[in-house]
Amino acid sequence: MRQLAPGRLYMVGAILWLLAAVSVFTLDGPLARFDVNDLPGDLQRLVQLAEVFAHGTGVSMILVACWTLDRNRRLFVPRVAMLAFLPGIIANVCKLLVARHRPRDFDLDSPAITSFLGIPGNAGMSELQSFPSGHTATAVGLALALSSLYPQGRFLFAAFALLAAAQRILFDAHFLSDTLVSAGIACFVAALLRERLFWDARSSAS
Repeated sequence: MRQLAPGRLYMVGAILWLLAAVSVFTLDGPLARFDVNDLPGDLQRLVQLAEVFAHGTGVSMILVACWTLDRNRRLFVPRVAMLAFLPGIIANVCKLLVARHRPRDFDLDSPAITSFLGIPGNAGMSELQSFPSGHTATAVGLALALSSLYPQGRFLFAAFALLAAAQRILFDAHFLSDTLVSAGIACFVAALLRERLFWDARSSAS
């Protein structure tokens, strides 16, 4: 059976993430009602720390580590940065175009559709910038980029991205559908750029 090229595979992934966001939309409210304090203390702390994988400062530290530890692939560090930060930038632009209440600022007993206020009109208002999640877009983009350089760690990177998305949901910064759309954005960017940025990654290690 012929395998899909990575670019096409990521495009399929982008479509599936967007479809998933639509299919779970009615679960946004119920999931947002979950109290993170119900988690065991160590697990709660782990989820909270996972934001490092999605935050600009944390991503920059990871990039510095890659630059320092893997001299053979230093050429790819700026490319990792591009594939990590560009989805986050796109997501943040979308925030300025689509106004949606964050879970912590929304009446969770109301239908999820009413959390959207319109297009545009929320520039500079953090409480109306739930859609989509910039942190999740960055985390998924970073996971995809690192997986291109270090395929043996792809499941670990995916777990980090999943925890980062969970942190945004459990700490009432975003709805589930916000994070799924962000994953779709990251996959779309990877579909466009991944082959151009990492096509010779394996040969550079020799």
